[in-house]
Amino acid sequence: MKNDLEEKRVHGSLLFPFQYYTAEQGRHGRPEIFVACHWHDDVEILTVAKGTLQIMVDGRELRGEEGDIFFFNSGQIHQIQGNGFENDYYSFVFSMKSLDFRENDYTQTTILDPIGDQRWFPQKIGSVQNGHAELLQVLEELRSLCTRQPTAYQLLIKANLYRVLALLEQKQQFVVRSQLQREHSTTALRLKEVLRYVAEHYQEHISLEQAAEIIHMSPKYFSNYFSETFHVSFVQYLNRYRIEQACILLQTTALSVMEVGFQVGYGNFSYFIRRFREFYGCTPSDYRKRL
Repeated sequence: MKNDLEEKRVHGSLLFPFQYYTAEQGRHGRPEIFVACHWHDDVEILTVAKGTLQIMVDGRELRGEEGDIFFFNSGQIHQIQGNGFENDYYSFVFSMKSLDFRENDYTQTTILDPIGDQRWFPQKIGSVQNGHAELLQVLEELRSLCTRQPTAYQLLIKANLYRVLALLEQKQQFVVRSQLQREHSTTALRLKEVLRYVAEHYQEHISLEQAAEIIHMSPKYFSNYFSETFHVSFVQYLNRYRIEQACILLQTTALSVMEVGFQVGYGNFSYFIRRFREFYGCTPSDYRKRL
C-alpha cells in the first residue's frame, strides 16, 4: 500500500537507474522551490548550490546553506523548500542495486550490503566537515557529466558514485543505524499510510477524522502526532499538497483556474484562491503568467 506514496516515476531508466535533477528559484519569475513530502527506494544526494533550503527528513528539520550536501536514504520521507528569494540545488537519485558486484566480492559484502540496514548515509555533510571539499568536487564532476554526456558517460557516472562511497568510507562518514533510528522509521512508516491516502484522494473531501482512522488513532492524538513529525498541521499539509497539484495543472494543461481548483479538491473557488495566495503570494492566474 505504501507504494502509492512512493514516487511512481523511474529515476533514469531500468537499464541505468540514475537521474540528475536541478531546481532554481527566483530567476525569470520562477516560483519558490517546494518538493512535498515523498519517499523512494532509491538513494538521493542533494547539494545546495545557492541560497538556503529548509529540508525535512523523517520529521527532522534541517537547514541547508550553499555547499551543504544532504543524503536521503532509501525509504526516508523528505521534503525540500526554498528559504528566501534565490535558491538553487541539484541532486542525483540512483539505485544502490545498480552498484552491486558479484555475490562473493569483498567490496559487496563489507561496504555495499550493509548500507540501508546496518549503516546509513550521513544526513548532512557541511562545509566545515571532514572530506567535504573532496566530496563536493566529485559531485560537481557528476553534474558536469550529466549536462555534457560525453562518450561512455554512464560508465563515468558509475565510477564517480563509487568515488562517493569510497570517500564516505575513508572519512568514516557512514552512520551506524541505531535502534532509535529503526523505531523512528517504523513510526514514519505508519504516517506513510496517511500520506498515501492523501496522494490517492486529495481530489475528494478528506477530514482529520478520516486520516486519524487510517492509522487507528484518535483525532486529537493523530493531530499532535502529525504536527510533531512534520512541523505542520494535517490540514496545512493537505492544502499544500493540493496547491502543488494545482501548480502542476497550471503548468501542463489549458484548464481554467476554476477547473484547476475543482480538480484538486476545492469545491469553493474563493477558498482555492485564498489558499493559493497564502502559499505563493499571488493568484493562480498570475502564477501561470510567470511560467
